[in-house]
Amino acid sequence: MALSRFFAVAAACIVLAASPVLADEVQEINQQYRSGNLSGALTRANAYLAKNPKDAQTRFIKGLILADQGKTNEAIAVFTGLTEDYPELPEPYNNLAVLYASQNKYAAAKNALEMAIRTHPSYATAHENLGDIYAKMASLAYDKALALDSKNAAAQTKLALIQDLIGGQPAKPATSKVIPAASKPVAKPVAAEPAPAAKPTPAKPSPVNAAPASKEVEAAVTRWAQAWSARNVDAYLAAYASDFTAEGLTHAEWEAQRRARITGPATITVKISNLKIEQQGDIAHARFSQTYRSDRHQSTVRKTLKLALQNGQWRIVGETSN
Repeated sequence: MALSRFFAVAAACIVLAASPVLADEVQEINQQYRSGNLSGALTRANAYLAKNPKDAQTRFIKGLILADQGKTNEAIAVFTGLTEDYPELPEPYNNLAVLYASQNKYAAAKNALEMAIRTHPSYATAHENLGDIYAKMASLAYDKALALDSKNAAAQTKLALIQDLIGGQPAKPATSKVIPAASKPVAKPVAAEPAPAAKPTPAKPSPVNAAPASKEVEAAVTRWAQAWSARNVDAYLAAYASDFTAEGLTHAEWEAQRRARITGPATITVKISNLKIEQQGDIAHARFSQTYRSDRHQSTVRKTLKLALQNGQWRIVGETSN
């Protein structure tokens, strides 16, 4: 079982001092990457880096794009360069570990994670990933022991425990977050801090008055996640309205992009948790935490799906992520 299936990736935005124009350009590159336009984002990132070769944020995004494209060695080179130029940032070390693990280079992954923890001792993702590395290395050691002595009952028991651990509840990936400038000490990731309580607004119904959660909407969201995990593109696309569009793309362009991103990875696992549904007539909003893992990339985001009842079926008409 590939460790990359449950190994946590940091998908951070490294914010450095920059003029508003440059900051806008980097933000647009990041948005283009997150929308799934990998080749376009990479072309734009390369053009930006040709003029701003030391920009840490754009280099980090470029590393994420290359990893998503399966260009592991090129991504390793980008993140290695970041660790050399900005050794105080833990995220590049963490993502180096993910890439090394995908190549079964567990010793190198362990060393990278130890450096991440050394630069930022409270970086929970690195500690969690280091535990996964130790578990995988232990599994390999027990495998070797059994190859030498197949009747070793103790090794069999320990291997079974380790495999159960690896095959159980996946580690929670790092969420997208903003970290301080490279010239400043790395603080606790913003995503790890409790969100401030939102002030109620008259436009949003209180939980007491909200419509009860629809089982049909919940079933539609579950089928959508299952189709994505099964890489069943037709079933996945059928979950969306026929006129659904993503920002900057026509429906046809969006379908082509989704087909490429779903059929590209060898494995995909999509899990949803903390699902909350608000329904008002034929419109519903499903809010949940989405954990995505493939052999190329892992991430956790808060997602909201807007669904509409169309011809007796709940279809996705809007989709946003935080």
